[in-house]
Amino acid sequence: MSVQSGLFDSFDNLDQIATSDIARWLKTVPNETVLENYLANKILYPQTLPLTRADLELDLAILREALRQNAPRNLKESPFLGDNTFLNVTMRKILIPSNFLPFVPNLTTLIWAFVDAFLLERKKEDFFEDLWTIVLTGEIDETVGSVLLPQFSDRNGVLEVRLGNQSYKVRSGSLMVIPCPASRCQIAYKFNKGKMLGQEESAIEVYGGRVGLFIDARNQKE
Repeated sequence: MSVQSGLFDSFDNLDQIATSDIARWLKTVPNETVLENYLANKILYPQTLPLTRADLELDLAILREALRQNAPRNLKESPFLGDNTFLNVTMRKILIPSNFLPFVPNLTTLIWAFVDAFLLERKKEDFFEDLWTIVLTGEIDETVGSVLLPQFSDRNGVLEVRLGNQSYKVRSGSLMVIPCPASRCQIAYKFNKGKMLGQEESAIEVYGGRVGLFIDARNQKE
C-alpha cells in the first residue's frame, strides 16, 4: 500500500524555521511554546490533517514560510534557479503539487498561500514579472489560471479589467479572483495611476483554467 505524501514532506528544513517567521503570517498569534510544539509535531508527523480552523491557519503559515525560505533568490547569479520545485522564474510559473490539495480546503486557498510566499515581497527583475501562470503539477500537469500583479503609483489607484462582457474594478491594496474557465482568456485593462506589463492600457491574452485570474494589488509600487 502506498503512503500518501504529507503537506510538509517536500521540505527538509522545517526545523530551521523560526517561530517568529511563522507568526508573521498569522492574524492571531499563539504563544511561542505552542508554536514550537505545533511545528515539532509537523516535522514528526507531516501527514496529519488540521482538525480545527486554528490548526489550518497554522499549517498555512508554516507552508508560506517554508515556501518563502525555499524560493530562488537571484536568477542572474544562477540561471538554473528557474528549475525550483515550486517556482520557475525563467518561465514565470508557480508550480503547485496536486498532492497538497487534501490538506487545504480548496485550490484557491492554496494558490493564495503560494502567491504570498513567492510574489508578495519579491523584487521584480523586469515588468514581465507582472504576469505568472499557475500550474497544478502531478502525473499530468494542469494549467489552472494566472496571477496578475498590477503596479500602482498611488494608493488610490484603480485598475479596470474587462473580460468578455464583464468589467471589474481592482483598487490598490486589494485582492480579486476573476472566473475564466477557458484555457486562454483575452482581457483588456486600463489604469488610473498605475501600470501593468509596462503599460497603462492594453489588451493581452493570459492563461485561464478552473480557478481563473488572480489579481494581487497589495503593496505593488513602481
